[in-house]
Formats: sequence, C-alpha cells, structure tokens
Amino acid sequence: MGLSLVEGRLSDRYNHFAEYEFESCQATDTRLMGVVAMKITWRGRDKARARYFQVIHLDYSEYGIDEYLEFECIPGTDTYKDNKEDMNYYWQHFTGVMGGKVVSIPAETMMKLIEMALPLASEGIDREYDDDENREFRAYAVMRLGLMKKELERHGYSAEGCGPEAAMRAVTPQKLATCETINYFIMRLVDRDFDAAAMLSYIDRSELENSELAEAGIQTLVRSRIKKSDQEKDVPSDGKSFPYRCRITTLGRDGYYHATFVIYLSGDYRSKDPFVTQLDIGSVVRLSEYESAIQVARREYITVFECPDNILNGFDGRNIAPLISADQSIVPNGWLYTIYNKDNSHVNKSDYRLGDDVYGYALLSIGGEFVLMSNEMTRISMLDNATAMSLYAPYLKLSGRFMIETPIFHTLCHTHGAYFADLIEQNPES
Repeated sequence: MGLSLVEGRLSDRYNHFAEYEFESCQATDTRLMGVVAMKITWRGRDKARARYFQVIHLDYSEYGIDEYLEFECIPGTDTYKDNKEDMNYYWQHFTGVMGGKVVSIPAETMMKLIEMALPLASEGIDREYDDDENREFRAYAVMRLGLMKKELERHGYSAEGCGPEAAMRAVTPQKLATCETINYFIMRLVDRDFDAAAMLSYIDRSELENSELAEAGIQTLVRSRIKKSDQEKDVPSDGKSFPYRCRITTLGRDGYYHATFVIYLSGDYRSKDPFVTQLDIGSVVRLSEYESAIQVARREYITVFECPDNILNGFDGRNIAPLISADQSIVPNGWLYTIYNKDNSHVNKSDYRLGDDVYGYALLSIGGEFVLMSNEMTRISMLDNATAMSLYAPYLKLSGRFMIETPIFHTLCHTHGAYFADLIEQNPES
C-alpha cells in the first residue's frame, strides 16, 4: 500500500483556494509604468462571511513578481482583525505609491496579466540585483499562483479568454494626451518592455526591439524634454503624422545616457490616444559623471526643525496632516516619510522628471532633526504650514529654511548620524 503526503493548512502547499470561490479583482491602471498591483478576493464556499485575499505587485521589467501576500480573514477568529488590517495596509501602500486609479477586472484579464509577468519570475533572467532570498520568494509566489490558476481553471476560468493587448488596456489610463503617450512609450521602450511599447505604436515590434534607444539594456527614464516641431522641418514618412523633438536622460546599469530623436504621432496636436508612427534617432551617448550630475540635479527646498527627545521617542507622523497617508520607511539616518501625489499627471508634461510623482519628504533623524524637503517652493510652504498647524508645533524649534542647488537630502537620509548643518558646510554651492 503506497503512502501519500497530505499537506496541512499551515503548509505553503496547502490549497486554500479549494475552500473559496473567486469573487473579484481590483487592479491599478499602471501597466504603462511597468507595474500593476492587484487585490484578489475569494469568498468562502461554506462560510459566506469568510474571505481570502491575495495582494500582488507585478513587475514587467526584471522580476515578474515583486510582492505576493495572502490573508485569510474569517470573522470570529483570533487572527481576523490583524489579518484584515495587514491586508488593507499593504494594499493601500501599493496603490498609494503607484499613483494610478483602481479598476475592477474580470478573472480572465487577471489571469492573463499574471501569465504575462510570470516568465520574468523564472531563474533564466539576468537581473541587476538578486539573491537567494529573492529567488526563494519568487519560487513560493509562482507555486501559490499555480495553485490559484488550477482552482480557477477547475471552475471554468481561463487566461485564454483574454488577449494580451486587451489585458494591458484594461489596466491602462484612457484618453492619453500627447506628452503622456510620448513619455509612456519611451519609458516602456528603454525599459525593454516591448509588449507595452508596441501597444502605443504602429511601429513593427521587431523594429522596437532593435531600436538604438534600447541597446544599453534595461534603463529608467530619468528626464524627457519634448518640443513640438512641424512637418516642414521634420517630414513624416507617411506625409501626415505630427513630429516632436525629444531629448531624454536615462539610467542604465553602467551609467547615464542622453539621447535626441524625433518622434511622430498619429492624429493632430490635440488628439487623445495617439499612436507612435515613426521614430528617428539623432544620437545616443553615454554621459560622464559630471555631465550626468548636471542632467539630473534638482533644486531642493529644505526646512529644518530641532526635535526634542521626548517628541522624538514617541513621534507619530499621523499628527501632521500630509504624513497621514505617506509611505514610511527606515533609512540609515532615521525614519523617512515619502508623500506621493494622488495621480500620475506628472507624466503629461513636456519636461518630465522621474521624481515628480513625489510631493515631498520628511525625515525624522536619529540625531533629533525633523527635516522637510520638496523640489518646489509652493509645496515646501504647504508642508511648513501643515507642521506649524500640527500638535507638534509647540515643541519643534525652527533651525532654518534653505534653498539648495546641489542636492543633499538623499545623502542626509543615508548617512548614519548626519546633521543637516554638517552637510551644508560641505556644499559651498548651497
């Protein structure tokens, strides 16, 4: 008589999905940013109030699956409250950082989007950063998603019910404007995310794959500057597309690159959802360290407060209005609060910068400084005012307000024990 292994409910290989039925899937419409977050909800088959949640962060650049979490929430159990709070925390964290809208998608679309990300989770992919812990995590996530897929297919759902482009468009903003189309197209092209780039273009996919802009490997679009041209200066090959002259700065594994090109769009200058019809490359050059510093440098507006020990030890960012929904993380020099914009409207700019999805930052340093930073004067004023209106106002002593031409905030965050005044002395341009 043969023996078989029976997995218990606490085992990673236990099929919890067999006890539930698919109820809904919410996703961020951020596919053109190269990522999609999902919250999948399952309803108990025997316990109508029971729910099983999957919170997933899909990456279409290098990793396939960045985050994968499951939460079983059964009312009346000891774990219900904590699991529900944890699930909501992670979901709000993902959606807050991404800046897109949340849309409902059917199971077939969900399955296709996951299917398209999974090849990047395999071990044959060259990644800039990877280790055994990440490889173990991806193997676990792929295994769990395999159990989910089998259960869905057992009940008649299939990824074959949705095509790749239809799946991507389901999580893509509608009515893209000119600058949005150009910036998203270039983002996806330099990131070698050719599925998404091809969706925005009439250019043959093989031509995109061989584009000089993608030759340096996976890159991040750091800055783009777009200027409307005319059909006499830049003649379109189809005789009707509209030209735009572009200069971009990208960051690859081996440094920064600068490129110039003319990009042509269908429709007219005011059309919504235009397509890229032609791409004429002028130059692609790798930048020196000095040149790249000039390209990416941004003015920083900084306000510094002294924070007494009795406030430092019990500090709660939620007592300052802009920090209520901020993303909190631990950095070498303390606790960093990142305040994101509510949408991705920064992509629809003729002068796009990578960091423009962030409204501002707040650093509570281990040395007892509370430091606010934004790249825009109006925003630092709003952060200053919010701090002055907070419960901490009577205890925080203003040290000064500064405009810094040479960025130092990142250094302040990542230098253990650093004080703002020390860095100012090292930066004579500030």
